[in-house]
Amino acid sequence: MSLDPLQLNFMIGFMVALLLAVALFWFLYRAKTDEILTHTQEYLERYREQGRALESQIEKLQKENSELLRDKTILEERTSFLERQYHTLLESQERQKESFENIAQKILETKSEKLDLTNQTSLMQLLAPFKSEIESFNQKMENYYTLEAKERFSLVREIEKLRDLNRQIAQDAVNLTNALKFDTKVQGNWGEVVLEKILESSGLKRGREYEIQKAYHSKEGERLIPDVIVHLPENKDVIIDAKVSLRAYERYHATSETRFKKEHLHSMMQHIKKLGQKSYHLLEGIRSLDYVLLFIPIEGAFMLALEEDPKLYEKAYSRNIILVTPSTLLAVLRTIQNSWRYEYQNKNAELIAKKAGALYDKFVAFTEEMKQIERALAKAQASYEGAFRKLSSGKGNLINRANELKKMEGVVSQKMLKG
Repeated sequence: MSLDPLQLNFMIGFMVALLLAVALFWFLYRAKTDEILTHTQEYLERYREQGRALESQIEKLQKENSELLRDKTILEERTSFLERQYHTLLESQERQKESFENIAQKILETKSEKLDLTNQTSLMQLLAPFKSEIESFNQKMENYYTLEAKERFSLVREIEKLRDLNRQIAQDAVNLTNALKFDTKVQGNWGEVVLEKILESSGLKRGREYEIQKAYHSKEGERLIPDVIVHLPENKDVIIDAKVSLRAYERYHATSETRFKKEHLHSMMQHIKKLGQKSYHLLEGIRSLDYVLLFIPIEGAFMLALEEDPKLYEKAYSRNIILVTPSTLLAVLRTIQNSWRYEYQNKNAELIAKKAGALYDKFVAFTEEMKQIERALAKAQASYEGAFRKLSSGKGNLINRANELKKMEGVVSQKMLKG
């Protein structure tokens, strides 16, 4: 069957368009594949760098641990050497003491029968240098023993500090490993420890400005124990939760598998939903704000979840939950601490003003009482002067009249009143 030119041209055009469409599709698919491969390689290289950083940190800790063990061995050897030297000095002192005693005894035994009082005095003068030397030696030995004892005590304390530090480093390494690899409960405890250290660094006072693991009961009888309650001025509270799981985060870093990244986001969203269902603001004794702070102890865990879902923060906020990491939480707590400082300053200013007002009132009352005393004293002085005039200085006073009576015949007296 022959084709006319029009049909032939149509088929040729159709084939050319089909080839162009296939080429365009192949080009776009290749570009998208290269872009995905580039991102995958970037993520892989980033996590390899994080792995190398962790390996470097572990090697650094192992090196520090080895140095501490070496220092401990050196200190123990030095302590052993000082103990041996101490015993050697004790033995030397005993030998010299025995030698001096033997010399003195021999001199006394040889001269005791022949010496008179003068010779005895000469003997004392002869032995005086020996006595002085012995006392000087004893004093030096006592000073040495005192110094050596202080040095031994200092060495023992340093060894104990090194032992404690070594034990703490080992325990921290074990705790961190367990927290990131095994037990969810350990993860929670580790997160609470990190949270407590941040609270201590913020300057807030435990028991006054924040409380840890305090139990409350809802109206339905449910028992709730918030991890931390931070008190605000003006009778408000902020609740902090630190029980987020990091198991999927650790697995993602260990394998770089995308499914663990999604599991990490899912785990965090589930915890956000559960936390949003807890009505902390309805508990008696808590004057909570409308939101709860969810503490994520590792910055990278938050960034990984946010990378998977850029709207994670908004989703949490819609449930009255604010996501915080160590850096952002410390900034929030420092702000709260500053507000408490201003609150205390204002209260102190009010108290000072109140006491100043009370002091002024007392001063006014004291001034009034002093004026009353002044008037009473003036009145008493006037009464005293009037009575004194009647007695001795006024016209017809009692003293003059008594003296006139004395001058009369028959009145006998050896004394004379003076006006």
